[in-house]
Amino acid sequence: MEAQMDKRLEDFNGICVEDPAAPYGPVRSFRDLIVWQHSMEVTEQVYAFTTKLPGDERFGLVSQMCRAAVSVPSNIAEGWGRGTSSDRQLLSFLRIARGSLFELETQVELAPRLYPELGLDPAPIASRLTSLARMLNKMISKIEERHELMRKEHGK
Repeated sequence: MEAQMDKRLEDFNGICVEDPAAPYGPVRSFRDLIVWQHSMEVTEQVYAFTTKLPGDERFGLVSQMCRAAVSVPSNIAEGWGRGTSSDRQLLSFLRIARGSLFELETQVELAPRLYPELGLDPAPIASRLTSLARMLNKMISKIEERHELMRKEHGK
């Protein structure tokens, strides 16, 4: 079972990076997933970014941004934890993570529009979100391809 999990993690990491520069070490949990690590870093950036917003946004935009940011790594982890041999549940959670990421992209772009006087620079976060979206898109596409191949092989 553990060898099967290691193989699944290794395969998963192979498809979740934009351009892998070197082979990755052993992967034992969702914490070892590159896409999860990047999404955690983005979440930290978002929390730092939201501290620059006015206090009266605490229950508005700040709350929305933080929830969307936390949703990305949370759904990656949950999908990994619930993954089945066909990866259907994993695929569903990755799509939810991607939806949260796009929601967050919108909010990061909206903040400077609402508060131009603050001189907010969304570029660093926006760049990371674009990279993360590419990773998620690639993962989703590869898993869909694998699922379709399995479906054809089993005549379904």
